[in-house]
Amino acid sequence: MAAKKGLKLMLSAALVMTSWGFFSASQAEATGVHPSLPDWSHAGYKGGAPLPTGGTVIDLAAKGVKANDGKDDSDALQAVIDAIRSGSLTVNGAKVSETNRAILQFPAGEINLSKFIRADASWVTFRGAGTDPATGTKIVFRPASTYTSDNGLPVIDGKLWPGYGAFRVEDRDKDPGEPDYEGSINFHWKSGVKVANAGGGTKGGNQIKLASGGGKKFKTGDTVYVGAANTADFYQMMGAPQNYWINQHMRSQMFKVTSLSGDTLTIDKPLEFDIPYSNGGAILGTTYYSKVMPIKLVEGVGFENFYFTQDISYTPYSNKNVNDYDPVTNPNGVGLKYTNEAPEYAIHAIVFKWAQNGWVKGIHTYMTGSHPIVTEFARYMEFRDNVIFGSWNKGKGGHGYFRGSKLYDSKIMNNTIDRVRHLTLQWSATGNVVSGNTMMVDMNLHGGWERRNLIENNVITVPFRHRSWGEGEGGAEPEGGTWYPIWYGAGPHASKWSGSTGEQNVFFNNTMSKQETDGGSYTTYVPYNDPHRIYQIGWDGSKWTHLEKPAGTLISTWTDNEKVDYALAPNKGVYDCLTFSGTSLLGGGTAVLNCKGSSPGDTQAPSAPANLTATGVTSSSMSLSWNASTDNVGVTGYDVFNGAALVATMTGTDATVSGLSPNTTYTFTVKAKDATGNVSAASNAVKVTTSGGTQNPVPVTLTAAEDSFVRGGMPTTTTVPRIP
Repeated sequence: MAAKKGLKLMLSAALVMTSWGFFSASQAEATGVHPSLPDWSHAGYKGGAPLPTGGTVIDLAAKGVKANDGKDDSDALQAVIDAIRSGSLTVNGAKVSETNRAILQFPAGEINLSKFIRADASWVTFRGAGTDPATGTKIVFRPASTYTSDNGLPVIDGKLWPGYGAFRVEDRDKDPGEPDYEGSINFHWKSGVKVANAGGGTKGGNQIKLASGGGKKFKTGDTVYVGAANTADFYQMMGAPQNYWINQHMRSQMFKVTSLSGDTLTIDKPLEFDIPYSNGGAILGTTYYSKVMPIKLVEGVGFENFYFTQDISYTPYSNKNVNDYDPVTNPNGVGLKYTNEAPEYAIHAIVFKWAQNGWVKGIHTYMTGSHPIVTEFARYMEFRDNVIFGSWNKGKGGHGYFRGSKLYDSKIMNNTIDRVRHLTLQWSATGNVVSGNTMMVDMNLHGGWERRNLIENNVITVPFRHRSWGEGEGGAEPEGGTWYPIWYGAGPHASKWSGSTGEQNVFFNNTMSKQETDGGSYTTYVPYNDPHRIYQIGWDGSKWTHLEKPAGTLISTWTDNEKVDYALAPNKGVYDCLTFSGTSLLGGGTAVLNCKGSSPGDTQAPSAPANLTATGVTSSSMSLSWNASTDNVGVTGYDVFNGAALVATMTGTDATVSGLSPNTTYTFTVKAKDATGNVSAASNAVKVTTSGGTQNPVPVTLTAAEDSFVRGGMPTTTTVPRIP
């Protein structure tokens, strides 16, 4: 480091690689494999901690939840939860808490439930006696109420979305303005705080600026929801037709407040999007605001070691069976049939909403009403070692998923997943790890600006009949074809209901195959099958990009475009220029630059970077930025020079330079390069002198660009005191 005279470059948007090592956007982005990749090391329970195993056991049989007696156990189970929630049922002489957990132990045998269980007592584990339905705990859900009504109130409503579950982990408290809905305490459109008029925050920053007086609703330690209003610019960037624009917070995230100063929150992780004040009134002729909201969480709820199924034998759909549909031999089969076969009973198994540090581990679900597991605003979750099989409803309208919606910094690991509609990450899901799963369903990036997720080491084997069955995604027009191991929200089709999939979703070392004809053999899914190549979808090496075929032409939908290599010119949309010899991006080792799509015959150099500028000059640091270069194949990086000395190589178009000496002149230029080593001409040179170390006045001569902003009649030279 001393050999570089203290010069240190730190990336503000993408990779920085210097001869002495790597630097990344922030400490939160550090990774052992490559600094241009997101940091997934803090995904899962409590940011990467082991799941808890201890706690005080409460014998549910002694509380009236008795197996094999043919009686409904709903009220008895709910009474135990309510008593813990109120504090009237204690363990070890104290209320249940993070350090004084309760384990609700189900007996072996059949447990009958007919009502939705509000599993909203924090720091509680629901534990069965085993997943074998013959010898362990078999929970059978026979809903007494249907999905279509609840005391006359609509259940397909934003306030109750994504619907009821046999177990629903969400706080029941009601907002005074919404007294009819349990959980309305967390309605961001009712109780959220607007951000400052100038905007709430900038991508990569760790601060959120609230409207005047808004800080009074927050305190250090709060978990907060942040939602950025959709804007016309955001929709136009995605290529969404204007008739698809809607007012919503497509970009959202959950954070912890680490400090509070007036109306400014400092958060525990960098923002992954800019926060505008509002939509600017450009959508549907109304103004819709970005919001920040303190969340009333349910924390630390886990489900373990039981068998769960939803019985519909007593309903009008008793003729349905779990085997695969065949028009001749089994017309009532629902396996590998993607329609809603018992629509009034499309009730989920386990719902986490406004939840944190929860998990589902080692359970076996068999034919749930709809989603076996679903999240909606949940952080630091863990879903591992489960067997998921089948759903009675998995058709149009969003049924039968293993659904990670608005799921943040979580893990989905080592599950077996079969005969459900998809495994999804959707609606701004970010920072998640999907690893080690055995799947007979597609890995579905469903749309809604989900981003920065890692999908690695999964075995994905997709049957031919795994398809839409004539029902379009999200209620859209019917789509043809058969689903492949990856589904991606692209083009106008996705923007019709959710918006495009977001940036830098990473696939690595997955074994993927597809049965391309009915009854035929399975073939390896290409082009994303190299076990050592890192595929970053929706990414050009430094920023989000469309899937384009060829470059400049957006695909209209993923269907029929599944096997296109978007990393290979003339196409665009997948960055595959990193390879890694290890088996997991969560492990040790270093990825290297190695672009599959490079052309040995390419002799054309990129254009020179333009408009190199320096801003924010202090005695020890400054920021550099420049306009991106273009290339006939693709720009893979930029070399930054101080004079003739190479000081950094990076993929982005801006950097922060720190560790500079006071009162010292530096001259920076930048050159672009492509995968075959062609190098551009240098950018314009920027000569900058850092501020000095004494109080003596020093003349500062403004550059032409700076002088263009000086008021008329003012001099172009002034004196300022040196700062010691």
